[in-house]
Amino acid sequence: MTTKIYIIAGEASGDLLGSNLANALIKQQSDLTLRGIGGDLMRDANVDLLFGYDEIAVMGLIELIPHIRRIKKLIQKTIDDICEFKPDILVTIDSPGFCNRVITGVKARTNIPCVHYVAPSVWAWRPKRAYKLAKWVRVDHLMCLFPFEPPYFTTHGLPTTVVGHPISSMDWTVDDALPKTLGLNPLKKNICLLPGSRRGEIKKHLAIFAETVKDLDANILIPTFDKFADEIKTALPSAYIITDTLLKQKAMTLCDVALAASGTVSLELAMAKTPMIIAYRASWLTVLLLKRLLTISSVCLVNILLGKKVVLEYLQEACNAKDLKLALMALLDGENPDGTTTEQTPKLFDQIRQLLTPSDGKMPAEKAAEVVLSYVSK
Repeated sequence: MTTKIYIIAGEASGDLLGSNLANALIKQQSDLTLRGIGGDLMRDANVDLLFGYDEIAVMGLIELIPHIRRIKKLIQKTIDDICEFKPDILVTIDSPGFCNRVITGVKARTNIPCVHYVAPSVWAWRPKRAYKLAKWVRVDHLMCLFPFEPPYFTTHGLPTTVVGHPISSMDWTVDDALPKTLGLNPLKKNICLLPGSRRGEIKKHLAIFAETVKDLDANILIPTFDKFADEIKTALPSAYIITDTLLKQKAMTLCDVALAASGTVSLELAMAKTPMIIAYRASWLTVLLLKRLLTISSVCLVNILLGKKVVLEYLQEACNAKDLKLALMALLDGENPDGTTTEQTPKLFDQIRQLLTPSDGKMPAEKAAEVVLSYVSK
């Protein structure tokens, strides 16, 4: 009998994890039927999608409010689809606001085992979520990206496996032919702009980022998704828009510096050994709530993993073109805006690579697939 697996990814980073997992699952067991929620990458990995993750990818606590009724309907639609599909296992990826409610609904009607991929950041805010995931949501197994995460969950009896971060298995070597392929001016510096992976982030950051680099004599590279290409091209007509998945990561390795919205992309830039500035804007009410909930002083994952602030963060009012331009120009000269030497060195970024790579040498997706299939065989 064919094994059936349901995979849910609620945003771009989850789509990457889901596609890597789907390919690894098929490699380890060919007789699979895969269904779920995701994006183009998961669709290309032979996952039959109920709907695309764009339907549920909403940034911010307050920004979610206008979409609550629609998302509730999608949660119920997903629960009904899972129960009708009757998978051997349900795999949920990140997006706890959506996935936790789906798991709870499925568990109320079936005994389908559930493996959740990507631990909630309980080390950053709302530590009680670890107990909730184990006891209320009733996840059967948790797959973590970072080596320091398991103790937060195993103390509540939740089986946990560190599978490593998928970006550690990507090819981050420099492609010497790519500048010519892209048509870059070899006499200019290369600046990477990454205004976000969600539409709300693009809306908040694109104009600011465009104003930041407007008068800089540099090649502006913008790795993004097809759906944002036209909007970005309108704001930055002379920029090099890169939508091919492989070329996006390769483009990061070419850049002298980067200006990026906060998120997983900071880890990608670290793997590419590209010095960066992190910037972010959210609604004032979201920020007010987060200030009461956050237990960390930094939002950049590079700073969090290294345990010190080596990447400058420009948040809220500080995320403005004037300050970002000064910081970007200083970083191009290997300095911080105050004139001190920047700490963003290849040696520090090598530490990030070590933290994201599984100690046993296996690929993250391979380890994740082993965990998932271990529940199928039970």
